[in-house]
Amino acid sequence: MGVKIRLLSWWTPNCFLKKGLHELANSTINGLKELLIKENPEYIEDLKGFEYNSNILKGNLHEQRRNMAAIHNQLVEKMIDIFGNEDAIKLGRKAMFIKGLALGREFRRIFGVGTSLEDLKSAARILYKVLGIEFVVKEFGNGEIVMVVNHCDLAEYYRPDTCKILSAADEGVVQGLNPKIKIKFQERITEGASCCLAPIHLEDNK
Repeated sequence: MGVKIRLLSWWTPNCFLKKGLHELANSTINGLKELLIKENPEYIEDLKGFEYNSNILKGNLHEQRRNMAAIHNQLVEKMIDIFGNEDAIKLGRKAMFIKGLALGREFRRIFGVGTSLEDLKSAARILYKVLGIEFVVKEFGNGEIVMVVNHCDLAEYYRPDTCKILSAADEGVVQGLNPKIKIKFQERITEGASCCLAPIHLEDNK
């Protein structure tokens, strides 16, 4: 494990958390807007109000997460109105996965993430601090590995459909951090589960 990722996993400065939240919010909000404008160019004027601007950056991290979640909810609601629920989720998840994948690759370069599961866990722990998310990785005797999210600040604000779409960004980030590791959430707190569950699949290195 690299020195940078080791240090950040032990102690992550607040300024780093705020910068990370800004990058994540800016990428995901713009990704949803780009999808809406691509499918319906006439909505470009309507979407000018959905900006990750200085108003969202005000306050502490918890307040910034709340403001980001509010915009995510509004954009997802507009997507559902335009595309219908099923297509909105399908299109939104695809767009968010692509954004997450790019962010994961960038963070992999910044953190110096190696190929081990331990490196991935350390990098994910840093990124999830940005979002107010706490998780553990459980390994079972049958070889099954599962990420278990016990607490998520965003679950307090996200609607179920918003969470279903934005969780694809998490899945993309993980694959960007390590292309041989994939996750997909199967249970979510926003849908009434006690925790979020995402099985971890490791590609055979042979």
